[in-house]
Amino acid sequence: GSSTDEIADRTSIITAKLKTIYRNTVLPVEKRYKYDYFYESPFLTDVEFDAKPQVMLIGQYSVGKTSFIRYLLGRDFPGQRIGPEPTTDRFTVLINGPEERVIPGNALSVHPDLPFRGLERFGVSFLSRFEGSQMPSSVLRSVTLVDTPGILSGEKQRTNRGYDFTKVVAWFAERADLILLLFDAHKLDISDELKGAIDALKGHEDKIRCILNKADQIDRQQLMRVYGALLWSLGKTMTSPEVARVYVGSFWQEPLKNMDNSELFEMEEKDLMKDLAVLPRQSAVRKINELVKRIRKVKTLAYIIGYLKEQMPTLMGKEKKQAKLIADLPNVFRSILKKYNLAPGDFPDITSFSSKLREVKFAEFKTMQQKQIDALDDVLNKDIPALMEELPSERDSPEALRAKMGAASGGSKGMANVPVPVTAAKYGKQDAHESNPFGYSQEDEDRYWALQDSADRLVGSFEALGPKGGFLSTEKARDVLVKTGLSKDQLRQIWNLSDMDRDGLFDRDEYVVAMFLCDAVIQKGRPIPAELPASVVPPSKRHLIRK
Repeated sequence: GSSTDEIADRTSIITAKLKTIYRNTVLPVEKRYKYDYFYESPFLTDVEFDAKPQVMLIGQYSVGKTSFIRYLLGRDFPGQRIGPEPTTDRFTVLINGPEERVIPGNALSVHPDLPFRGLERFGVSFLSRFEGSQMPSSVLRSVTLVDTPGILSGEKQRTNRGYDFTKVVAWFAERADLILLLFDAHKLDISDELKGAIDALKGHEDKIRCILNKADQIDRQQLMRVYGALLWSLGKTMTSPEVARVYVGSFWQEPLKNMDNSELFEMEEKDLMKDLAVLPRQSAVRKINELVKRIRKVKTLAYIIGYLKEQMPTLMGKEKKQAKLIADLPNVFRSILKKYNLAPGDFPDITSFSSKLREVKFAEFKTMQQKQIDALDDVLNKDIPALMEELPSERDSPEALRAKMGAASGGSKGMANVPVPVTAAKYGKQDAHESNPFGYSQEDEDRYWALQDSADRLVGSFEALGPKGGFLSTEKARDVLVKTGLSKDQLRQIWNLSDMDRDGLFDRDEYVVAMFLCDAVIQKGRPIPAELPASVVPPSKRHLIRK
């Protein structure tokens, strides 16, 4: 509807304003003080501002990262590797696209419309272990998923990688909207490399959610012990004062091995899925937050570089003075912090910064321009708060909230909630009719489906066709339709009516609709309707038709 268009439009208006702020006020300061060199973070392009929300998964090998992605997508994906040994030895980004294919890392890192252009800095051996998995998917229409290599314990792995794993993780973390840290309820040891990866997430604690996976394979008492041990380990590893949110459960499509905690696991999964579903709505806030973090770092860097330049002698002894300032960097930082009343968290890491300083000549630094700093302060104190005012907040009156949010349930232009899996059957419940075994009456318009009986009857024939992750491939669905003997033109119309989410695949509900339409033409001689009657549209697809 138009109100959901408004939400999408508001996000794109805010994004456009952020681009303007960055281009006009922040970028000139970044260039003047070599932000890209000191922070190893390239200047931002429009693509980064326009990018879909990203979800990154991190964990030791065999914790179920790839199985979790498969569960989320409802199907296998190109280039997928699953197994108990370390199978995912590469960074994989999952993106939406018309055809299924694997895209090599080199191509991804230079693609003008994808936000991966800064990755070439990590070298050829990284790019050879980086790939894209493209496929048509309603989930990937709203978010991009990033699967990371399984982390092993011990030093061996670190030397074998051939690239700086933690730096790559830090690069993705900066751009992620949500970071999922997965742990296996069986093996909780946090290896050195995993600890290094968690350290690389510093400053992004607000995005981290922890998942204690495979928790259905231990009993309740063991689970309490493991949960306690995980919180204790995380407390030692993560320096944030906040306690990390840990979701407990079994995050794949298989039924639970142990039903002791099924109600708890079901509630936990619903909470996690809700976190994922609302990501597109929160992406504007995340973009604002990331830009604020960056501006604060840029401002601090300008003060540091300006101060170092100021200390340099005009003629003699430049090299000596430079070496002295680098050796005395902790005191230099301290005096800048006091002089300009800055936050310690906005300063660069002192070790890597001092090694960067050794490679440059202070005499060539640019002097500090107070006018540029004032412009950055104006952005932080005026422009950003004005943008935040345009976003929904708890302080808004119901009327203001309605005006800002539009119809909160819908969504368009990539603003819809992410369609996450709903699987009561996994928890030992019946999906089909909830509490009434005879289904819903026609009066219950939201939940009544005229084809429910056919759907129950066709379960066997659908399963016999070998759906992958709940979906029939385009080829299998086409073969089924061709066998009906209907003309190509009729089948084209039936396909258009049945493939309601336009992903080129049939799930069970779409298969039922297609079979119903074929039957109506063959058995009853009815014409193919221009659009589906409301009662024939499956309840799971009605939000698509309403749009």
